[in-house]
Amino acid sequence: MNRESSIYIILRNLCKGLCGGLLIGAGLLIPLNAAAEPANHYPVTVEDSLGNEFTMEEAPQRVVLAGKATLITANAYYLFEEARNKVVAIGKTNQGLGNFLPHLDKNFEDVTELSHQVGPEQVMAQRPDLVIVKDFMYKRLGSPLAKLGVPVLALNLESASAYEQDIRTLGKVLNQEARAEEILTIYDERLSELEQISDSIPEAEKPRVLMLYYSVRGGDTAFNIPPKNWMQTFQVEAAGGTPVWTDSNLGSGWKTVNFEQIAAWDPDTIVITSYNSAPDNFFEDIVSSRKWQQLRAGREERVYAFPADFYSWAQPDVRWILGAQWLAYTLHPDSFSHLNIKAEVRSFYREMYAISDNSIDSLVMPRLNTALENNAPE
Repeated sequence: MNRESSIYIILRNLCKGLCGGLLIGAGLLIPLNAAAEPANHYPVTVEDSLGNEFTMEEAPQRVVLAGKATLITANAYYLFEEARNKVVAIGKTNQGLGNFLPHLDKNFEDVTELSHQVGPEQVMAQRPDLVIVKDFMYKRLGSPLAKLGVPVLALNLESASAYEQDIRTLGKVLNQEARAEEILTIYDERLSELEQISDSIPEAEKPRVLMLYYSVRGGDTAFNIPPKNWMQTFQVEAAGGTPVWTDSNLGSGWKTVNFEQIAAWDPDTIVITSYNSAPDNFFEDIVSSRKWQQLRAGREERVYAFPADFYSWAQPDVRWILGAQWLAYTLHPDSFSHLNIKAEVRSFYREMYAISDNSIDSLVMPRLNTALENNAPE
């Protein structure tokens, strides 16, 4: 039963019951564990991001995180420290820069790895009490599992408002609602500060920003723009920038653009990310090329690589708030001069993932690319 033998669990519960009876009999009305789950929390009915309702009869002991974009759901789930050891199977969480989760769970090697194309049969083989999927995976994977009687939680996590809803839902499912509110407070405090300052900046002083995703497929390179309603657009706006591409991508996925279109936009600032390789691997070749130097952003040296540690900060991963903070300082260094990005990174990992400062300095900071080093105040 997920790293604990059934005998141990039986004995542990028996001991709790006996000790509880002795304490109550002695008139000592003190709970054995103040942090223990309230007996009346379950069953609990939950509504996910798609409006699906399901009921958890008891606390989940075997959790499966499956399907494509697992890293988005998993990095959110692992914010709940007490629930990490409940994961028995997980999809791919390495985009190419390393896997962060083994550093949070010493028994992660015992967790079964699932492929992107995992089917209901492989998930059922894990005997899950709860399956968590990205919302777009619900039709193919979540719905068949739900029909088999497995509680399936679909999460969106594509915007700041979706994070608020989905983190609260996770807290409810896991009986960690207080922790969910702690997480949301961290986001809210950081985002409120950004928006308060960026909202005070006159529109005429907000630079025209182009966000690009650099990709390589079959030896061919491409630049892509995100849809208007994605997290990347929100990050630019929250940081006090004006996204120039939004009218060109009203769809639901990345759209490839050629250099002629980039030149036509001729933005004040360009930020580039790559999800499969460190920006250091390609960034210098781009900014030093003759054609990029002809752009306004190139001439004025306002082409930047978006920071990344284990994952790029320019995506709806939990680190999106760090990306917004870094971009705000980069676009408006005077208005956000008080922001020490390195200090923000340390406090983020300490508060969100309960990692010590020494571990942060040895594990996270060395992975941050030169974009952070060059644009963060010491």
